[in-house]
Amino acid sequence: MTLFLLKFGKWILSKSVVTLIAVGLAIGVFAMYLYVGDSLRVERERIGLLTEAQGNARAVYSRLDGIHSEIQTVAGELDTALQQLETANALVERLEGFLSKIEYLFSSAEEKAAVDKQLAEGRVDSTRLGPLIDTLRGRNSELRITRASLSEEARRLEEHIGKLESSSSEVARYLDSSWKTVRPYLPYALTAIILGPLLLKAFAYYAIAPIFQRAKPIRFSKEALEAPSTLDGGVSVALILRGKERAWIKESYLQASDEHLDRKNRFVLNWQIPVTCLAAGLVELIEFTPQGAAISGRITASTQHEANMELSIIDIPENGSIILRPSHLVGLVSTNGSPVVIRRRWSFVRAQAWMTLQFRYFEFVGPCRLVVAGIRGVRIERIDSDQVAGRRTNQNSTIGFSPDLDFGAVKAETFWAYFRGFNPLFDDLFCGKGTFFCQEISKGQGTGPTRFWAGIRNAALKILGV
Repeated sequence: MTLFLLKFGKWILSKSVVTLIAVGLAIGVFAMYLYVGDSLRVERERIGLLTEAQGNARAVYSRLDGIHSEIQTVAGELDTALQQLETANALVERLEGFLSKIEYLFSSAEEKAAVDKQLAEGRVDSTRLGPLIDTLRGRNSELRITRASLSEEARRLEEHIGKLESSSSEVARYLDSSWKTVRPYLPYALTAIILGPLLLKAFAYYAIAPIFQRAKPIRFSKEALEAPSTLDGGVSVALILRGKERAWIKESYLQASDEHLDRKNRFVLNWQIPVTCLAAGLVELIEFTPQGAAISGRITASTQHEANMELSIIDIPENGSIILRPSHLVGLVSTNGSPVVIRRRWSFVRAQAWMTLQFRYFEFVGPCRLVVAGIRGVRIERIDSDQVAGRRTNQNSTIGFSPDLDFGAVKAETFWAYFRGFNPLFDDLFCGKGTFFCQEISKGQGTGPTRFWAGIRNAALKILGV
């Protein structure tokens, strides 16, 4: 009942956390959508008003140009009329003068007729030009008033346009500023995006890797150890418990078990490394023990959710051990009833650790049996002679190895395989006499964002040796 309540509470807590995160993300996304939508709507309205104001300003300036030209025309006509009036008045005044009249008395008939004609024309011009001049002056005043009004309207439009141009939305302003800042560097960025990965990987492969692969390999045990062996393998494996033996199996891999075995829950495999156990999935295990020394029991472990995963049982003798990545561990059996000894091996000062970015290793000490999982199965590789130059394997395939092997790293076989992501920069190299274990197929990284986040996660787990 307690286990059920704990699982139910964990389920409720996980669902609540997921729900809260989902609601928070939904609210944030919707708020961002509303903010961006309002900003774009306001920006569209601003651009519409700005376009309209600029059109009105162009029309006003066009009218101002027309008014200015008309004022110049009227002013010219007014100056001409004033000159003509002045000339006509001067002519009338001269012809009506005292001396002109005396001269008129002694003139001939033809001369008198010419004088009378000039006087009549001057009086007509004087009479005609007066109203014309008044009309031109009035028109000139009206045009100047109109020009002043249009100038004031143009000033107001310029102020309005200035306010509209300076009141762009935050989104538009940031986008415009960002575009102006980034635009000069776009060609360099595109070049770096296209050629950067190739140049970096080429530098790593041809310059860095040859230097690092000269590093001295790691050997965790100077003495020869008894070699581990495989007992069973396949989609499912059977564990036989006898006497004082105890088994711990991941609940997700448990397929069947004998009813007469005692069971209890073990939340963490080893409380000395709880974070590692959590990262490797070694939590919520089922512990099995026989009910008596003379009673044996059988447990079947199988992959329940991953069709391409197969299991294998590795038997570690009493005078033996194996360096193993806990993420591949499905279950383990202690042959003496005590918890299996797990040693942590740290390696910060070795160049080998910096080459592979793995600074911690876990050594499982026998006697015990380990149930490990690998894609399409687990393969055992034995090296029986010190004369052999060594055997390399894909770094992503390695599950574990015996501590009496020299564990090193060598550059990937081909640059193309490394560049395309088929192979890491370094392969694992094992030398000496011993055994190492590999899964049949390397881990797939996926594509796109899945590959990126999977790579980040695997890198973090690899640093911790998980």
